[in-house]
Amino acid sequence: MANMLEYLAWRGDIHFSQLELNNVDALIFSTLAYIHYDGIVTEDLQLAAPLDIVAKTILSMPDPVKRCLLEKDLQLLEAVANSPRFSRVKVTFYRSVFDPREEVQFAAVTFLLDDGTAFLAFRGTDNTLVGWKEDFNMAFQSPIPSQEEAVRYIEKTAIYCPGKLYVGGHSKGGNLAVYASAMCRENVQSRIEHVFSHDGPGFLESTLQSAEFRNISQRVEKTLPQSSVIGMLLEHQENFHIVKSNKSGLWQHDQFNWLVEDHDFVYIEKLTKNATYADRTLTDWLKKISVDERERFVDSLYSVLAANNLTS
Repeated sequence: MANMLEYLAWRGDIHFSQLELNNVDALIFSTLAYIHYDGIVTEDLQLAAPLDIVAKTILSMPDPVKRCLLEKDLQLLEAVANSPRFSRVKVTFYRSVFDPREEVQFAAVTFLLDDGTAFLAFRGTDNTLVGWKEDFNMAFQSPIPSQEEAVRYIEKTAIYCPGKLYVGGHSKGGNLAVYASAMCRENVQSRIEHVFSHDGPGFLESTLQSAEFRNISQRVEKTLPQSSVIGMLLEHQENFHIVKSNKSGLWQHDQFNWLVEDHDFVYIEKLTKNATYADRTLTDWLKKISVDERERFVDSLYSVLAANNLTS
């Protein structure tokens, strides 16, 4: 069966003004957030560039893979550059923050569609130790620095994008998309059409019980592969759909392995028994450990790794 690359090949000729954004489009934009656009895309709307120009600029560099999380990201850049649906989408408002001292790894980018809407995409976890440490911090800290950055990003970007807003991300990016959409100002939140969390981890119970989360929860579209581990971490109340993958175990977190048919994912009814067991085991374990104990464990583990000068 096809994945999102094949989708671009045989559904890429229909513009967004003809067929509105769907789940697969959202995954494509969320994956493009992993690209490092430093020096190419700025936070200046006046300098917004078409996606095909941005993609070709990166692909023509001496070592473009250094700007990607996965080598397959280069295939995605080539595919969107050749897709009438995506090629003229404009790219703008790129922001990246990386601070080991504050334990923050954050990036986001905005895509301006030809139907007048905007997709705000948040980057998931990269290969850095800081990025993974920030993920672990979710077990005891709310908000984490990236979540606060995400709120500021969505509120600032919304000023310059007057139309409907879509927000999304893969992995940690999905978590940031949901959090920012819940915690942003009401006049911004009211313009959000859908929030896409692609295998994004959940939240602490206090966040889920907040009025802010309840205000956005019905607009959240969460997708999980059938053996999801990452997307089932922590507490979650979002409605979710289960996507069929052509890989097994943790390899299903790789969104290039999610199956697509026509203009949507291939869905199945249930998570695998292994995913359900892992979710139940991790949830029960975390409930037995206090927030302070979680913090001490995570900080101790990280200090051991950092003492050996490991960065990724």
